Amino acid sequence: MDAQEIRRARLKELLDSLGRGGKARLAEMAGTSPAYISQITSERTKANVGSDLARRIEKAFGKPHGWMDRLEPETAAQAPTGDYSYADVVSGTVVDPEIDAFDATEHKLRKGRKIPVVGQAQGGPDGYISIHDYPAGHSDGWLVLATNDPYAYGLRVRGDSMRPRIKSGEYIMVEPSFEAQPGDDVVVKFQDGSAVAKELLWVRDDEVCLGSINNGVPPMTRPISAVQTIHRIAAIIPRGSPLYQAAS
Repeated sequence: MDAQEIRRARLKELLDSLGRGGKARLAEMAGTSPAYISQITSERTKANVGSDLARRIEKAFGKPHGWMDRLEPETAAQAPTGDYSYADVVSGTVVDPEIDAFDATEHKLRKGRKIPVVGQAQGGPDGYISIHDYPAGHSDGWLVLATNDPYAYGLRVRGDSMRPRIKSGEYIMVEPSFEAQPGDDVVVKFQDGSAVAKELLWVRDDEVCLGSINNGVPPMTRPISAVQTIHRIAAIIPRGSPLYQAAS
């Protein structure tokens, strides 16, 4: 597989994660045209993915420099182990390989895997949150849950700005690879570095509307171009739950 084939494969991976309308959204985020994205992905034209565009795509999706130029083992059985940071997990560079089955009842449950808790989400006013990454070599344990997202990660919530839906001390499991749908709770990072935990209300044309999780503030509408990532909150894990394992 040559360099262009690798870049096209990475581009297809991102488009698959965006779902319907993905070409237009990716083009908007990367500062190019949907027509050019179509030319790149077409079997007939196979336009090249230039280095400048590759770097813009990486930046738009929070990927590490060079992510578009390499294909790495990303299955649970192949990826490395260790303590991971928020940036590592969100960028998709690491996946924990350990798969644990939990059998809480006499019925067989779907296998869960260890999802690293990589930071804290400190609640602030108007739904804004500050994501504090743990230092390298440190973590806040694991969430043992079933997920099809190899890049799933956990955050510990601090503060009461998201009550009663999410309480201080609880954990959220986030699935960045799957497209959020209206009505889903999401973690949204903006291009200016700020972040919010909100309910996704709608995405239309070039705008996204986000509602308050606790109905405490009016909905906010932002241009899609201002959004870096929208990650779906797939689960809320209460304090003391057996689905949380402390770091050893």
